[in-house]
Amino acid sequence: MPDFIFSLRIFEQKWLLALGLALMVVFPNSTSADEIPCCPQPIYEAPEHVTPPPEIRESKLRLQDNGDGTLTDLDSGRMWTQKDSYADLNECLNYTDSRKYVENLNTGGHTDWRIPTISELASIYDETQENMKAWDQDPEYPLALDPKFTDGAAYWYWSSDTGTSPLTECCSKTLYFVNGLIKYRRFELCNNGGVRAIRSISKP
Repeated sequence: MPDFIFSLRIFEQKWLLALGLALMVVFPNSTSADEIPCCPQPIYEAPEHVTPPPEIRESKLRLQDNGDGTLTDLDSGRMWTQKDSYADLNECLNYTDSRKYVENLNTGGHTDWRIPTISELASIYDETQENMKAWDQDPEYPLALDPKFTDGAAYWYWSSDTGTSPLTECCSKTLYFVNGLIKYRRFELCNNGGVRAIRSISKP
């Protein structure tokens, strides 16, 4: 074996021995590299929970107040009365009386009012709104109705979508403005209900 290789190995052995002695001095109680102590880690503390603010939903309904007791839907080209029959008469109306009401209605200088379809009623059901606009202003049953409509409103409205039974005409679809429920009601019913008149116009 060449002398320089032999000398190199002797040097490596001495260096390793010296390193081992140094580690024993620095870490006298340690027997392996895995047991070398480290700095203690701080205990993790979760941040305090912060309740996010409620989501603000914006209405997509664009109603223009015409200043004559009517509102115009700028997207659909329909005109609505600000007052429904309940706010106007301070009483509920069954289906037959609702038809007579709109046929004789003269609001904003217009006389061509009619009972809306169920889809037209659904277009003004605004789930971003919760207003105390019902005739009894019960806070337990807010209406999903734009604030531009007049207070004293009915809870549900008749539509022109009617159905028949095997014996006779019986019912009309109605929309409940507390939760958007659509259901058939018999023509003679009126409790808390009425009609909100509508007329078709050209888009502005």
